[in-house]
Amino acid sequence: MKKSQIKAGNKKSAFSKLFLLIISSLLFWLSNPNILFEDGLGFIAWFNYLPVLFLIKKSKISEALFFGGLYGIISYALYGYWLQSFHPLGLLIVCIGYMIICSLFFLVLKWADIVSEKNGWLLQFLCICAYEYLKTLGYFGINYGVTAYTQWKFVYLIQIASLAGVFGLNMLVIFPSSFLFSLITKKSQRKKLLNSVDSVRKSHISAYVKKEKALSSLSLKLTYICASVWLILFAASLVYGITRLDKEDAQKYVSVAAIQNNESPWKNGIEEYSKNVKNLIQLTEEAQALSDVDFVIWPETAVAPSIIYNYDYGTDVRRFMLISQLLNFIDENNAVFVIGNAHQVDLHSVEKVQYNSALVFESGKNVHPPQPGIYSKMKLVPFTESFPMKHIFPLLYIKLLNGNTHMWEKGDDYTVFKYRGLSFSTPICFEDTFSSICRKMVLNGSRCFFNLSNDSWSESKACQKQHLAMAVFRCVENGVPAVRSTASGVTCIINEKGIIEKQAPEFCQAYVIGKVPVINERQQTFFTKNGDLAGIAVAGLSVIILIIESIIVIIKKIKKNYR
Repeated sequence: MKKSQIKAGNKKSAFSKLFLLIISSLLFWLSNPNILFEDGLGFIAWFNYLPVLFLIKKSKISEALFFGGLYGIISYALYGYWLQSFHPLGLLIVCIGYMIICSLFFLVLKWADIVSEKNGWLLQFLCICAYEYLKTLGYFGINYGVTAYTQWKFVYLIQIASLAGVFGLNMLVIFPSSFLFSLITKKSQRKKLLNSVDSVRKSHISAYVKKEKALSSLSLKLTYICASVWLILFAASLVYGITRLDKEDAQKYVSVAAIQNNESPWKNGIEEYSKNVKNLIQLTEEAQALSDVDFVIWPETAVAPSIIYNYDYGTDVRRFMLISQLLNFIDENNAVFVIGNAHQVDLHSVEKVQYNSALVFESGKNVHPPQPGIYSKMKLVPFTESFPMKHIFPLLYIKLLNGNTHMWEKGDDYTVFKYRGLSFSTPICFEDTFSSICRKMVLNGSRCFFNLSNDSWSESKACQKQHLAMAVFRCVENGVPAVRSTASGVTCIINEKGIIEKQAPEFCQAYVIGKVPVINERQQTFFTKNGDLAGIAVAGLSVIILIIESIIVIIKKIKKNYR
């Protein structure tokens, strides 16, 4: 073969790999809520990993590492572009993090392809599911980008999350990519093998013996068996979803008003704080003029000055007057107020110590002096709300972040409130994206989520829809409703089956009025009782099989060398 032909072949191969990489990243981006399609194109997610698997098949180990890094950068730069609105460093950290994570992920997929000669596709399927579960764990773990969340509008299918959680559904959604890869690859290889054997004229007996041996390794029997099992599980999931949606609703309800103030989180100062509280009070009065409500919910840090500290110990007269005005309004009101507040409690520290908290007030009981029920956010955003290494690396903390982030102290209790017959918890910010947090709240007795969020800094509807998609699953998993009060969206009411019943328009001052069921006596879902068994099982199984297959390959190589 001429050098020119070899170079042309190499260029063609490199181009095809780059093409597969770009397609993979675009499928990931488009299947999730994005700048072009606010709700995402969920049907694409069923084929997200198909080009990834072809790319892995075509690549060497070193190339798998390289393309994995590129995949992580491109995919999450497109998916989380809105992070640059908060701080360019945020997007850079995420891209670098996923460059490393996806490099290792692609390396594992390539290794699975190498060590499992006959059915590497199945091991790769398990590894993909394991990757999506493992990346949500630990201090840096996030749920953004998990494939199953793309199905948040498919209400019949997502009901299976009440049994298997989001990672059980994840296996259903990811499998078609692996199945199609196996089907296409093996059929193509079988066709090439048969053509090559048919063209052989000499030593035809040995050629056909080799052919039978090779064909047995390319058998599609297991592929079709797995596909049949998937079809049964998919159909069963739909039947279960239809049955669950047909169940009767609760008989008792409480009324709620979720307020959306549409204020920028970057504006500070007493004038801005006073203006914001005035707008919140006005929106609340407008909502209450339309309907009597039991609960009024304000967004995350809707009231910036610490209510308790400024009332009891504050020296700023204007802040004290603002807090007094707010408390007088609450005390004259018949509703229970759930308010996001920067709650300061440490009075003796040189450095301010504050919590991102939800404060619960009820007139005539805990308003004057302010003694509200308090929940403080437990899962803090890495680097922007907590920086555990700031004392070890002070220069990194001061120079790199420039003091532009607001650090909070971590809460320590999954608090459950009970007012007017409703037991509820108040996950703050992105806490309702974590199955483990909301599950523990329900195990503690919560039967409704009042989520207080502020995604307005993102200036992105895609960001807010990505958050909403995950919040929907927390309701389905635990069989409880949720009310989301956000600074700019998506403020809404989600029922216990994951259906969005009412929703406010985004990036405007608005409110949502509705009812949520009192379901204190309802039996907990299988997921609530048992947790992410599907995620744990698939992660453990993939690790075990990878180790066993690797040991077998090593033993075979040793035996071959000793012959």
